[in-house]
Amino acid sequence: MAWGHVTLARVLLLGLATPFASAADSKKDGLASEEIQHRTVYTGNATEPVLSSPPTDKWWKSNICQGSYCVYTNLRIANRRGLVLVTKPDEYNKVERIEAYLERADNKWEDGSLLAETEILEKGLGLTAKQSIRRGKPLSSWSPVLLVHKDLFEDVVKKKERTRLLEAAINYLPDDTRAAFNRQRNRPGHNSGESPRSIEEILYAHPFEVDLGAGYRQEHSSKHYINYPEVALFQHDCRPNVAFYIDQHLQHRTTVARKVAEGEELSISYIDPFLPRKERSDWVKRFRGSSKPCPCATCTGNNKPSQLKKSDKNLAEINSIKAELKNHDSKKVTVSLIDRYVKLMQEEKLQAKYAEAWELAALNYNYLGEDKKAKKYADLAVQAGIVEGGKDSNDVVAMRVFASDVKGHYSYRYTLKRRGIKEPGN
Repeated sequence: MAWGHVTLARVLLLGLATPFASAADSKKDGLASEEIQHRTVYTGNATEPVLSSPPTDKWWKSNICQGSYCVYTNLRIANRRGLVLVTKPDEYNKVERIEAYLERADNKWEDGSLLAETEILEKGLGLTAKQSIRRGKPLSSWSPVLLVHKDLFEDVVKKKERTRLLEAAINYLPDDTRAAFNRQRNRPGHNSGESPRSIEEILYAHPFEVDLGAGYRQEHSSKHYINYPEVALFQHDCRPNVAFYIDQHLQHRTTVARKVAEGEELSISYIDPFLPRKERSDWVKRFRGSSKPCPCATCTGNNKPSQLKKSDKNLAEINSIKAELKNHDSKKVTVSLIDRYVKLMQEEKLQAKYAEAWELAALNYNYLGEDKKAKKYADLAVQAGIVEGGKDSNDVVAMRVFASDVKGHYSYRYTLKRRGIKEPGN
């Protein structure tokens, strides 16, 4: 994947009168265009076209294309929040089919009185809690404003061509939505409008993805980057206190994963927290706009080398045990090994990832005939699953069924039976 960026400058902030490119000029670069209207835009080495207004009451395919990728818009959707796509025709058709669900988007902070926008040291603008917030408290729900096919970054090789396409798409958004999106351009440690991020950088810094191909028989990829501007206020932490998921209707939902103290930063993890510390830290430095490696407490160890070493060791052990627990035929799984896994997950404060962990614990306890522990962790898996995936998610439904009758579940004494160990009394 190409991870380069284009340096952009906001014309309005510079106070420049911009000579807008004509449709003929844009076609010289292989980018189809339309007649333009004047609007403040972000520009790179060449001024980007600002396009004629699309209809406000329906989906619309612009003539702004690069190869098989085109800009599609719907300015009415989600209470006129709007949505723009940079994708292929068949992918656009899939989004169009779920329009009714997007129309029902909440698009709100559940209780804005709990949150304060705060400048976070070494991270930039973020969120802190105005008061203590309980675990399981929903925080926000947002519909997307931008979807970009991931293959665009490989198929369209020239950055300039990608940038023109992406900037044209953003300029189609309604004014308020476009302003919300553009807040993501600010870099940590820079004044507003100073050395702004490109759209590619924004997508890489907040790498939410969806696969529009789920349920379709197809050979090509349907994976898209998807952007929710307000979510960018959650800064990254490798041990976050907020969990998130994207539901089947493309809404991004956040929920408190562990109790948050008054004044504490609210954070999510933008990368897999089970990756080794060096990989996580390097990713943050490269894509989150930090001048240093990841500044979170887990990656700095509060400047205590012994704490870092212990955390690294714990994470390696968690991943090793998880591999055994996922292997139904492993001969290494014992009750004490599962107990150890549970303890390490708690020590590492991985509350935003408890759902899978407690499900694995519940199943493996049941494999060994530990029905009481299996029931306990199945119930905990349900609680964590609601936080991490919603009350109607498949995993939550499955764990509820499991918890209702652990001894009647296929997994009860599965391992013991394979080892030839009979149930007491038989």
